[in-house]
Amino acid sequence: MGLFSGTESLAGLDLGSSAVKAVELRRVRAGFELVRAGLEPLEPGAVAEGAIEDAGSVSAAIRRVFSRSRIRARRVATSVSGHSVIVKKLTLPAMSREELEESILWEARQVIPFDLSDVHLDHQVLASAPGREDTRVLLVAARRERVESRLQAITGAGLTPVIVDVDGFALQNAYEANYGSDAAVTAALLHIGASVTNVVVTRGGLPLFTRDVSAGGHQLTELLQRQLGMGFEEAERMKRESPVEALEAGPSGALLQSATEALLLEIRKTLDLFEAAGEGESIQRVYVSGGCSELAGLMERLQSGLDLPLEPLDPFKSIAVGRGVEEESLYRQAPSLAVAVGLALRGFHD
Repeated sequence: MGLFSGTESLAGLDLGSSAVKAVELRRVRAGFELVRAGLEPLEPGAVAEGAIEDAGSVSAAIRRVFSRSRIRARRVATSVSGHSVIVKKLTLPAMSREELEESILWEARQVIPFDLSDVHLDHQVLASAPGREDTRVLLVAARRERVESRLQAITGAGLTPVIVDVDGFALQNAYEANYGSDAAVTAALLHIGASVTNVVVTRGGLPLFTRDVSAGGHQLTELLQRQLGMGFEEAERMKRESPVEALEAGPSGALLQSATEALLLEIRKTLDLFEAAGEGESIQRVYVSGGCSELAGLMERLQSGLDLPLEPLDPFKSIAVGRGVEEESLYRQAPSLAVAVGLALRGFHD
């Protein structure tokens, strides 16, 4: 699924709110091998809730991560997320291809709260359930300004963007490449970033539900900065290195606990929305990735709050690591690289 498409081998480029992540893969006999990967922090405010505010700064970070990681690919796949992206599942009667195209366009005008001239629109016809003759379609729309700002930052770094995908679909790609697509398992994927948490529910290779939550690790950082009068980098270091319980026992305890609980509440609410949709599906397992999933004690909070089997999503579980990759650095960065891995895999899809 993608707003633009291509078939060549690509580098996956995830432009997050706190860092630029890049991954280059190659196909080998046993599957895929990681060639290079890297992560480059962004200046605070360069990207805010998925919107690029400083294209020049982002372009510079892209150039640095490609140079320092020695990524050779010049063509990239990237993605969008947040409130400017609309994903809707449509159920339509069986009809001809021409009729389907017209019907999808009509449905898009009904469900997308933007003028269609202001969005990039794409769709994918999903496999029909056994015994059903209707047509299920996944409709995706992304604000043009959000897409164009990403293209500007990438071309400004001297690279060629050939695919624009959605964070949630890239996350599902990474999950399927590493864990398979068991039709008997309904899994929830959580990618907890700095300002956006991507939530995807999937089974048998199909996205059943996707939603982006405007909550992440930046809320905790901002609280530490505001309450303790410290700089961004110092607050980030304290947040990552101090146990949640220790932070909550300190001067900002009540606020930090409130911010953590707000994130958990949004995740629980999102999963409840899926189960209340009436498709008869129950989530059986949760996989968690994203840089902010590494916050001390957060996985334990998620486990107790969701009351479901939960484990970290390893984006390299079934992907071989090439000889030129420094494994200690990769181990530290792996939770942040899941979306970039899913984007790199797009280069091998028809």
